Amino acid sequence: MAAPHEEKSRLLIVEDDSDIRELLKHFLKEFVDEIVEAEDGSAALQFVKAQEFDTILSDIEMPHMNGLKFLAYVRSLGQMTPFVVLTAHGDHSRALEALSLGAFDFITKDSKRKVVIESVCAALKFGREMKSSKNDAVRSSHLRKIYADMSKSSEMRLRKIIEEMSS
Repeated sequence: MAAPHEEKSRLLIVEDDSDIRELLKHFLKEFVDEIVEAEDGSAALQFVKAQEFDTILSDIEMPHMNGLKFLAYVRSLGQMTPFVVLTAHGDHSRALEALSLGAFDFITKDSKRKVVIESVCAALKFGREMKSSKNDAVRSSHLRKIYADMSKSSEMRLRKIIEEMSS
């Protein structure tokens, strides 16, 4: 949680299933100061245009605007907000696509609570560091490079998982 002089940490959860949104909110409420919810990418865009988030946790398959289009749109706005992609079990090709668009990490909907918390907390920490470095061009550039490298690392990890499953 934020110290009195710090900005509050903010998470946007984008998930069309209200039960899953509530579960995610329940898992994460003690690790973030403010959680905003949206039922699809279109609704989430309105929040992203109006507010700044430390991390976005988004499902891929949603009506109106799926998570991949939403991620691509956020990136087209020049926002590097860490994006954790939530995928259905076996939806690895879509997760790879998300990582190639610059997602921070991916987790499956059947992941254990600990995995969800660790992934989102790492993204929140990184997002706060990126936000605090905005006025320092060198540090900001360095963090963007680290972020790109982390996305590539996640992509390699996912490719390895897919290869192992195919063997």
